[in-house]
Amino acid sequence: MDGSLLARVTGVTRFVGNSPLSAMAAPWTAVREALREAAESDSRIELHHDLHVSDVGQDATHAWAVSEDGRRFDGDLLLGADGHRSLLRRHVAPERPDADYAGYVLWLGMVDEAALSYPGRRPTSWDMLDADGDILFGIPVAGPDGSTDAGRGRIGWAWYDARRNDLLQRTGAVADGVVQNSVRARDLPDETLAELTKEARRWPRPWRDAIQHSIAEREVIGTPIAEYVPLRLASGRLALVGNAALVPTPMTGQGFDASVLDAEALAQELWDAAPDGVPARLERYERVRLDDVQQLVRGGQRFSRSFAG
Repeated sequence: MDGSLLARVTGVTRFVGNSPLSAMAAPWTAVREALREAAESDSRIELHHDLHVSDVGQDATHAWAVSEDGRRFDGDLLLGADGHRSLLRRHVAPERPDADYAGYVLWLGMVDEAALSYPGRRPTSWDMLDADGDILFGIPVAGPDGSTDAGRGRIGWAWYDARRNDLLQRTGAVADGVVQNSVRARDLPDETLAELTKEARRWPRPWRDAIQHSIAEREVIGTPIAEYVPLRLASGRLALVGNAALVPTPMTGQGFDASVLDAEALAQELWDAAPDGVPARLERYERVRLDDVQQLVRGGQRFSRSFAG
């Protein structure tokens, strides 16, 4: 936390950013919508929604993807941006296809400020707090209309918890050391929700209020954290980007940045590539990015090992 202020507040370690957020944090839904609109505005891009890929492959001249309904899509190359459980990764790095469970879960929620009765001043910068071995990020977020006025924004929170591995195993969210899925409030026993509500008292307001409101409304998601250090990023006409290529803990704060850098490096390598030169260009992309992304994930693993024990 370079340049941050560290103080002790009622037994809670608080890391306060060294400057207020002049632009409020944007929720992922807003980022995704902006990216989708940008893609739809480009006539060269064809989007297929709700299409599930069941198989991929390549030969000397083409790569392809086959959907569950039997359609086949061919091209000079195939890029996998299909997340931490990437199908394409199984073809690029078949000897190590799965991301590893890091040993802790991230509870997430978002609440409209208007739903909270917190009487104090609204936060204008993010908080990172540490209490009883857990870590919490509290994040003020602009409202649906982009407003940052008091009472019209939202409160986001992200709670790192390394004490519920048995729960994740029982719900099937983690199996054989591999993250299978997130868990929603409806998947959790009432006992666990009651425990989380009680444990939220360790956090100062308004973060505590936001967490307890999310739990009461059953609007909380638990995401088991996965990590993946890539062996390679490309194979022939297949290449990986984003969380298909690397999976760092969110604690690094650089996952989205790494995805953008992947895209930028690919664009530079493929800008003037002829079809028969694609495999060589993808090899160059791997050489440009592999060392950096490996270091990013390994740096996050050092935190994970200390946090999860």
